[in-house]
Amino acid sequence: MFQILTMLLLEMQLSMVSALFTVEVPQQLYVVEYGSNVTMECRFPVNGSLNLELLTVVWQQKSQGLSKSKEVYMLRSGKPFPLSQHHDYIGRAALLHSELKLGRAILQIASVKVTDGGSYLCLIEYQGVDYKHITLEVKAFYKKINTQVIRKPGEDKFVFMCQSEGFPLAEVFWQNEEKLNLSGSANTTYTLTTDGLYNVTSLLTFKPSISENYSCVFWNKELNGETSAHVSTSALVSTQYSRRKSLISFVIPACVVVAVLLSVLIIFQKRKPFKNGQLKKDRKRKLNPNMEDEKRDDFNSQTEVLYLSTVTASRDSGSVAL
Repeated sequence: MFQILTMLLLEMQLSMVSALFTVEVPQQLYVVEYGSNVTMECRFPVNGSLNLELLTVVWQQKSQGLSKSKEVYMLRSGKPFPLSQHHDYIGRAALLHSELKLGRAILQIASVKVTDGGSYLCLIEYQGVDYKHITLEVKAFYKKINTQVIRKPGEDKFVFMCQSEGFPLAEVFWQNEEKLNLSGSANTTYTLTTDGLYNVTSLLTFKPSISENYSCVFWNKELNGETSAHVSTSALVSTQYSRRKSLISFVIPACVVVAVLLSVLIIFQKRKPFKNGQLKKDRKRKLNPNMEDEKRDDFNSQTEVLYLSTVTASRDSGSVAL
């Protein structure tokens, strides 16, 4: 009879201790930026000194849309139990053991991903069992916008591209320097990366003017923030003009060179028959070298005869006159 009463008293004491064992969380919502580190904490009563062999700590994460939870970290009988840890958290999630003696179960996650967001369960068993839920929200601002300008082949138009990654999904607005909304002419698409980020790409086709500037604005409604990028079409037009100018400066000298070459060719063609005739004469001269001398003797003899006849005629006319 005494043993039965003792057992009943022990059970009542244990139930009272279990009822007094309560897990508390100093912060129920954590909002962190993508790529940063986060520490989440839940507290439990130690009742003096901590006996690690009696302590079990379990951290689990459940993302929205997933039915199963992920084991983030487990401490069983005061020792880590890595076999149950989900592969997404290997090397990134750790429990600060030095804080356990103070009744603080602090989970630290490094390089936070978008997929880390969700609801976390902190369960502690130590002379009783209790748990609490903590929410982690991950935000990724569209900090860097990559821009590119592409000219459409065969057309006097350009495609302006804006691309960036972030979370949650952002809207993209286009406007010119007069703040005129051009979003209706843009084509915006997105894909999901392996880290859960939205890769957003927006394209706007336009015919540039010297005085116009364009900008794309990434608006994240949930973060109430925006990021913008700008492009000056005057730079595009000046580049296009400089290309045309370079082309003209290349074509004109090329035409001059071609004209000079044609002129030289024509002159060469005209001089060719003359050279051929001269060559023929030189050949004849080589074959009959005395020909020129004979011609010269004939010419001299003819000249001499003509001279003598002229002198004779002069004399005769003088004698008649006498």
